[in-house]
Amino acid sequence: MSYSAENIRNICLLGHSGVGKTMLAESMLYLTGATDRLGKTADGNTVCDYDPEEIKRQITIATALAPVEFGGCKINVLDTPGNFDFNGDVLAALQVADAAVIVLPAKGDISVGAERAYKEIKARNLPCLIYVSKTDEDNGDFNAVVAKLQEKFGNAVTPLVIPKFDGEKVAGVIDVVGKKAYTMNKNKTVAEDVPADAADAVEESYMALMENVAETSEEFMERYFAGDEFSVGEIRAAMKTNVDDGTIIPVSMGSNVELRNIHNLMNDIVELFPSPDKVACAGINMKTNEIFQADYNFAKAKSAYVFKTIADPFLGKYSLIKVCSGVLKSDDTLLNVEKGTEERVNKLYVMEGSKPIEVPELFAGDIGAIAKLGSVQTGDSLATKANPILYPKAVLSTPYTYKRFKAVKKGDEDKIAQSLAKMMTEDRTL
Repeated sequence: MSYSAENIRNICLLGHSGVGKTMLAESMLYLTGATDRLGKTADGNTVCDYDPEEIKRQITIATALAPVEFGGCKINVLDTPGNFDFNGDVLAALQVADAAVIVLPAKGDISVGAERAYKEIKARNLPCLIYVSKTDEDNGDFNAVVAKLQEKFGNAVTPLVIPKFDGEKVAGVIDVVGKKAYTMNKNKTVAEDVPADAADAVEESYMALMENVAETSEEFMERYFAGDEFSVGEIRAAMKTNVDDGTIIPVSMGSNVELRNIHNLMNDIVELFPSPDKVACAGINMKTNEIFQADYNFAKAKSAYVFKTIADPFLGKYSLIKVCSGVLKSDDTLLNVEKGTEERVNKLYVMEGSKPIEVPELFAGDIGAIAKLGSVQTGDSLATKANPILYPKAVLSTPYTYKRFKAVKKGDEDKIAQSLAKMMTEDRTL
């Protein structure tokens, strides 16, 4: 199914290694029916961690794409590495993401990975949501994590939910906006009234949220001081404005393994994050030297940016693209603007981890892939010959270590050269 820009959300999962980013993507895929079983990182069978080294080490090495269909929208989930050695893939993903979800666990201090993610997000003015994972594990403390986040990042950090307890164990969440409690077990959710022992905590979080909501307009400010109640719809609409301008960083929580609150998180992504058509995107028309405002408009001349290359001996070569304008179709002929060579698009795909799924077209704002483009490399721009649009490349980290390789056996030089060439095709920081 093809999606136009207003029904697409492009999000980047960021955070330290081991916090649950890949399992969050996995739970979203499973709950929306994209997969028929919930894979686990420990079992080496997740959609996004498919490389043998990722399975062996149980870490994400390369950014993977997981498209999720939810609520009439397509959420393109970019699952990025948390290890700083692979930061180039994070920066490339941020180049095409329209919003970000920082993932961190429900216990421990705020990790360096979360701090770094926050820094990258603020540098790009990306809307952001924080997801606290692993709330099903012992010694987790969501409220303590929120307090540390507010101390680190300021009062913009605002919880949308607080935990609902069954004894010492988290059994569900309490929606701060709707003031409803939800007990969750796998796919079953039961709505209840807010427990009496949580009423004060809910009211405190609600009032903190209302202060931010009131500041979105003079009318809301007047109503707030007059003691008026806002409807849930009004609050959610105002929050979208707050999230867009960074004055609210919503905090959600859940369990990827127990599948708790994942539906609500996806709903927040659809409701609070911008669609691509609300995001600016500009390149240079190399024929006229004028700025081309693509703005993910499907009615303009077709163009795309290549943000990642997969060069796998079994999969083949795939160029991962974000369509910046127009509608790409199978059998299009596109110009590699920087190199001046023309490329025939035989087939278009969306990637579900390592699995290419053929599609007839990709609208502006969508993320997909093209196979076997000979001259195309990461960072290249694709457009029509009549409108050769060049887009800025992602600014990548400077390498700070080096290593020399020496062939042990005679004749191995060619094998080493081929391996290094493949690695450099996929990772431009080498």
